[in-house]
Amino acid sequence: MKEKLALYGGKPVREKPLPPMFPGALFIDENEERAVLEVLRSKSLFRYYGPNLLRKVEQFEREFAKYIGVKYCLGVTSGTAALYVALKALGVGEGDEVIVPAYTWIATPTVAAYLNAKIRVVGIDKSLNISPEAIERNITDKTKVIIPVHMRGAPADMDGVMKIAKKYGIKVLEDCAQACGGSYKGRKLGSIGNAGAFSFQLNKNMTAGEGGAVTTNDEEVYKRAFAYHDVAAHYRKPNYIPPLPGLNFRMNEITGAILIEQLKKLDKIVSCMKRNKEKIRKAIAEISEIELRKLNDPEGDTAVCVVFFLKSHDLAVKFVEALRAENINASVLYRPGHVDGHIFEYWKPLIGDKMIVDEESCKKSLDLLGRAVHIDVNPLLTEEDVNSIIEGIFKVAKAFNLT
Repeated sequence: MKEKLALYGGKPVREKPLPPMFPGALFIDENEERAVLEVLRSKSLFRYYGPNLLRKVEQFEREFAKYIGVKYCLGVTSGTAALYVALKALGVGEGDEVIVPAYTWIATPTVAAYLNAKIRVVGIDKSLNISPEAIERNITDKTKVIIPVHMRGAPADMDGVMKIAKKYGIKVLEDCAQACGGSYKGRKLGSIGNAGAFSFQLNKNMTAGEGGAVTTNDEEVYKRAFAYHDVAAHYRKPNYIPPLPGLNFRMNEITGAILIEQLKKLDKIVSCMKRNKEKIRKAIAEISEIELRKLNDPEGDTAVCVVFFLKSHDLAVKFVEALRAENINASVLYRPGHVDGHIFEYWKPLIGDKMIVDEESCKKSLDLLGRAVHIDVNPLLTEEDVNSIIEGIFKVAKAFNLT
């Protein structure tokens, strides 16, 4: 017997909505408070000098580089700044082309456009990450950099991406903003391409409210990134940093101090999400009409969400409405007319004619995203919370004759 959906007056599986999804922020405690106060009391908030400089940014850079498994890390003010500095360091400029996926935050293509490059937008596959096949179809003699974005916490197919990059002599910048702490076949994300770009904005797996980092094993890329992130960088180390015209994207000591503490918690945060997600995926895999998102490396997934595909967009919309009525916050990743900066369709006003769209693969991407049901996997979910998500999905699936 089918249970009456809350959408139609039945009793919801949960009395209250699930907790909000801010992974790193939810783990802020007295350790971050102590770290911030220590910097404030030093009266030295600038990373390069002060009456009692604690060098927190330098400490964060060393520890983050070690965690990611690279030689160099540069702390910056945001994920967008990290993309800008990294692309500049990789030599992107006017006349170049940068390949980006059809599904990523607007910062990824916007930075390339700001550098007067053309953006080739290519499709994604069922991992919600860039399709290597679509990349290769869009390589030209002007292609300078490929940006695989590890979307919704899970790694892109880096073997496929790197094979193509090597074949054509193209640089790779990993956008790790949504997947900090993740890995691909044993290597941390941000250590596989020529450089990695990270964000520590409030939604991320570790956070300081804002902040970012560039990672690389290439000393020349690091030197150039350092020059571009600080207008006075060359003067600070004239025998090391090249004389390039930088802007100011310098991380401050308070941000550095917070990130040192957040980094200590990152593996725990990811572990909690992985445990919760694994249980949900395993349970709902039994539902015949649900297709789970492909994971290129399940072990490397940071597990920030569960995503599954339904047969049609209309069904996905109805499924989400029913889940929300059960107090399980869910969304469809693409709904025509609902502006979302993650979807290439809505980039045109900011990027204009700098955007070249692979219509075939991007059309397929919209179909995938329009059928994709997304549910956050909060690291603080209790066993009862996880069970209620599973119960709610089964309840709705049975009501819609999907089991």
